Amino acid sequence: MALDGGNQSNGTVGYSFAEKGDAFWFALPLPSNASGKDLQVVGAEISDLPEGLEVVRYGAFDLNDTEGIPLLLRDGDPGNPEFDQIKDHSQGFTVKARKLSDYVYMAKLKVTGKVEKNGTSCRYHYRQGGETYKQSLRCSFSIRLKT
Repeated sequence: MALDGGNQSNGTVGYSFAEKGDAFWFALPLPSNASGKDLQVVGAEISDLPEGLEVVRYGAFDLNDTEGIPLLLRDGDPGNPEFDQIKDHSQGFTVKARKLSDYVYMAKLKVTGKVEKNGTSCRYHYRQGGETYKQSLRCSFSIRLKT
């Protein structure tokens, strides 16, 4: 498999004071192309979304527009990027051979109820050399309601 999730696949990001109805933007692991051929990312998703959360949308954003990798942000907090106003590149973007992506895939999550488990896995869809692939990467996050 061509993708590597790097350091972002090693830890868990979290928020412990959520309220029902809050929305969060979670950064999926930044795709790194470990192969010798360019690839085109054509989709990504959280593959084990915990009960109590729903995905409102996915988007892929230029790191220059997000000022880096925003790991987990509450939507609408001051100083956060306004993702709904930033150009979305989720139709597809290229990751050069042996390079880190210039685009971060984000999931907008809405809290719909009590969340008791962490999300731990994301799946990327990409094309390389005329073939289409799906690859899972570890991506751990924890969102809990305030008590």
